[in-house]
Amino acid sequence: MAEGFTVTDADDGSADDPAAKGRRNRREKLALVLSDVDLWRGQDGAAYASLPNGKRREHVPVFGRDFRVWIVQRYFAESGMGLSGTALSDVTRLAEARALSGGESRVTFRRWALGNDGCIYLDLGGADPARERRAVRIGPDRWDLIDEAPIAFLRAPDALPLPEPMDDEAKVEDLRLFANVETEDDLVLLWTWLVCAARPFEVRGAYPVLLIHGEQGSGKSGAARTLGELIDPSALTGRALPREERDFFVSAQNRHLVAFDNVSAVSDTFSDCLCRLATGGGFSARTLHSDADETTFALSRAVLVNGIPALLGRADLADRAISIELKQIETRRTEAELACDMKRLRPGLLGLLCDGLSAALRNLPTTHIANPPRMADACHWAEAAAQGFAIDAGRVTTAWKANRTGADRALLDGDDVAGAVVKLMTPPGASFKGTPTQLFQRLVDLAGERVSSGKLWPRNPAGMGTKLRRLGPALRAAHTINVTHGRSGSEGERFWIISKG
Repeated sequence: MAEGFTVTDADDGSADDPAAKGRRNRREKLALVLSDVDLWRGQDGAAYASLPNGKRREHVPVFGRDFRVWIVQRYFAESGMGLSGTALSDVTRLAEARALSGGESRVTFRRWALGNDGCIYLDLGGADPARERRAVRIGPDRWDLIDEAPIAFLRAPDALPLPEPMDDEAKVEDLRLFANVETEDDLVLLWTWLVCAARPFEVRGAYPVLLIHGEQGSGKSGAARTLGELIDPSALTGRALPREERDFFVSAQNRHLVAFDNVSAVSDTFSDCLCRLATGGGFSARTLHSDADETTFALSRAVLVNGIPALLGRADLADRAISIELKQIETRRTEAELACDMKRLRPGLLGLLCDGLSAALRNLPTTHIANPPRMADACHWAEAAAQGFAIDAGRVTTAWKANRTGADRALLDGDDVAGAVVKLMTPPGASFKGTPTQLFQRLVDLAGERVSSGKLWPRNPAGMGTKLRRLGPALRAAHTINVTHGRSGSEGERFWIISKG
């Protein structure tokens, strides 16, 4: 068994001492192990290594499992011996010191990235050095398979490889084999989400959240798995919502796509997390085992959630979401049949997605939307990509707006406060102007004692005001009900105005 070693330039003793010679030999072999490792620091201040793997290099964190395994294997190949824990720790810390003190600074990416040349790069993954192609470069005129991307791609432990995309081997309609959508607009919106989810955040804007829902037996999990296998395939296909915000952002940090399966409800806390993750936000907390240090997560990721209920949650999540309801499957197929179809079609579907991304890069400067929906940058990007899918100009925006209106109605239909406001404005010419206390009491009277005493009803006028601010955009879009507030008088008395039209 190899003895522990410490990195030092001090003399180990007499040149004739066998133990000293052994220590020097081990140091020399360990130095040789790191000799062809490219060490650098990331934008997060952590140390990374680019490890040789055939003709290519794999980018890994210095304090990650992959780096430790590589060091142990390389040392064994050089010396025929194993490494003690102390020696492995010393080598790792030496690598960290070199990376932070003398290594260049680089930006890391997960799966999809924007290069300095303005092209989008896709990491196909897989650590097999015999694999012929490892990445895709997508430019405004064409996309090509390349040996290695000029990008520092990191991979999650559960990341799976993507196949090499193929040109002209699939059609937009082929996605129906895996997602039992009801309308053509829903099919358009699934491709809209895909081309937005594959867009590096650095290109422009936020990611729309895809919410897939439907009855039991509508193939929600299968559809979500298929979409995930085109963006960022993972060995973990049934991830549940975590219990803590910290776990949520740790999971998101390690992958490009964050997908949650079979979600029954979205709490206010995780509704906020999904919104921050989609539009670019973060989370900070005290570093574990530390009293003064703070750990921060600042990132934006593509998000997919599926479940039986609509999952729209609060209005701010609905405002950032594309909501797709799947219909009941009439003719069922076995998992083996689905897997066979997916293996056959996935290269073509991925090639079609690359066509859409190329079209988006080409058409973005000349694409204009007169009145875009919320998530305007994402809609603009998807509209620019439509040509690559042979989707008519303007179709994406029309479908997105219709989906957003439907989501507003679904959100309001399940909200007791919204129901009371609609009832308040039901008589022709109805309107309201009054203090927060007057409005609160009026809505309590309209809802009735049973509803207003429930857990979801606001407890006081201030809580009612917060609720109405959240519901305002949906009420305006779905029912043309305007909810405004302000102050008047020398003492700045608050008031609310609710009107129709």
